[in-house]
Amino acid sequence: MMRLEGSFEVPAPPQKIWQLVTNPRQISKAIPDLKKLEVKSDKNFNAEFKMKLGILSGTVKMDFTYVDLREPSHVTLVGKGSGMQSTVDLKIDLDINSKGERASEVKWVSDVTVGGAAASIGARIIQDVAKSKVQELVNNLRKITSAA
Repeated sequence: MMRLEGSFEVPAPPQKIWQLVTNPRQISKAIPDLKKLEVKSDKNFNAEFKMKLGILSGTVKMDFTYVDLREPSHVTLVGKGSGMQSTVDLKIDLDINSKGERASEVKWVSDVTVGGAAASIGARIIQDVAKSKVQELVNNLRKITSAA
């Protein structure tokens, strides 16, 4: 398992960020290389995206579920998926803290577990790709929430 974490500030109040990150159609805009989105309910959605991992490349399908929602300060999103003869388990925790009337700090922690063919590629490659994808996701999230 890999743990990645960080934080970023956004010029929006916690309630506005909360509404964006708990809306599958909005948060999906932050997923890098998204090909397809299927919203099943307000707490569950499927996403299909392109991925390149060393010599492997292809499509990964993930089922995402919101499991811990504490409005407007905490969101936990869990994803399970497969593709490219591999499995991916992902958990993202977001803590949204007010920084005055018009700003918030979003602290995030992501736990990623990869199995199957991708796991045999090597921890270093997986870690580099996971870091870059999570960073891309966070940057996209920052853009979306800043535009709110």
